[in-house]
Amino acid sequence: MLPRRTYILLTIFLASCVEPFTPEDSGFKSVLVVDGFISNSLESYTITLSRTAPLSSPGALPEAGAAVSVADEEGEVYLFRETAPGVYQSDPSVFAGHVGGKYQLSVVTATGEQYQSDTVLLKQSPPIDSVYYEREQRLTDVTGQVKDGISIFVDAHDSTGQTRFYRYDYIETYEVKLTYPGEWVYSPSQGAYAVRNPRLGLCYATHPGGNILVANTSSYAEDRVKKLEVTYVSTEGYKLSGLYSILVKQYALSEPSYRYWYELQKTSESLGTLFDPQPYEIKGNIRQVDEPEAAVLGFFDAGAVSEKMLFVDKVALLGQDIHYPIDPCIAELRYPPTAVEFGLYTQWGYLITAIEPFVMIPAECGDCRYHGSLEKPTFWPR
Repeated sequence: MLPRRTYILLTIFLASCVEPFTPEDSGFKSVLVVDGFISNSLESYTITLSRTAPLSSPGALPEAGAAVSVADEEGEVYLFRETAPGVYQSDPSVFAGHVGGKYQLSVVTATGEQYQSDTVLLKQSPPIDSVYYEREQRLTDVTGQVKDGISIFVDAHDSTGQTRFYRYDYIETYEVKLTYPGEWVYSPSQGAYAVRNPRLGLCYATHPGGNILVANTSSYAEDRVKKLEVTYVSTEGYKLSGLYSILVKQYALSEPSYRYWYELQKTSESLGTLFDPQPYEIKGNIRQVDEPEAAVLGFFDAGAVSEKMLFVDKVALLGQDIHYPIDPCIAELRYPPTAVEFGLYTQWGYLITAIEPFVMIPAECGDCRYHGSLEKPTFWPR
């Protein structure tokens, strides 16, 4: 083993050899990025347009001021209105796709560049058979410690064998139940404490899934998706602190659409080591009319959507002896402060979580609105 002094000097030497690297933007050419999907749902469909930006830029640049439309096989053209820079939406009272219909996207930018997608077929999606969970313990990526949680799976099949290519995404909604809510307020004029209204111990949070998830059954005799993991939810944080729900959405894809999403999945989620697939330009189904070989990123697609929701209650999980980590907010509790400390804590936004004995807590631990909304979702069962 190296002596401590040698180790420190070696560490300093290695650190001194590291120089910051600033990539050059020379030769960069901005290209259009298109993201759009329509279905047979009676809702507003969204087409998003942006431009790639150089590495020195904080992100993609919205493509504003474009004329965006979708045409069907009968020649009817439906206009999309720009509701925010680079975001174009349809009017649900005027346009809704139908199963078996064929659709083509057209874009004319503010500078006059014209783009069109391939014609896409709006395929039927078979029903989802089931969405369910199984308890599972996993190692954390950083510390190597075991964390407890649940894996959520989906099963589906098409008895006609016509689907074969699937894509999934999901929306999570859950109760944020605080261990130490700031439930009390002090009224200097009355010199007394009262229960806070509204109370801050229970909120609701909703987040879309961020992973790309596709399935291909074309090599199997049966068109069946079996025990495909949608996501893993650990007991860390607030997702399983009360009632948790996940709405799983299933889309039937064409083979070109599947290939696009599959390649995008590989490049966006598998990078990180020398042996992972390296980034490359993924060709979608959109072309520039006057320059068909010009680079265009993104995909325009259509398909019916099948949905199924699952609820998971903390009470049921506790019955399976699931483990919850110690709430980190315990370390943030402040017990009977002096008058000076009370003034400082109040100035710093601390809340009163108990008065007998008197306890204060930081706002992010005592106010659920830091993590969600007080408004209960309309579909919530309790």
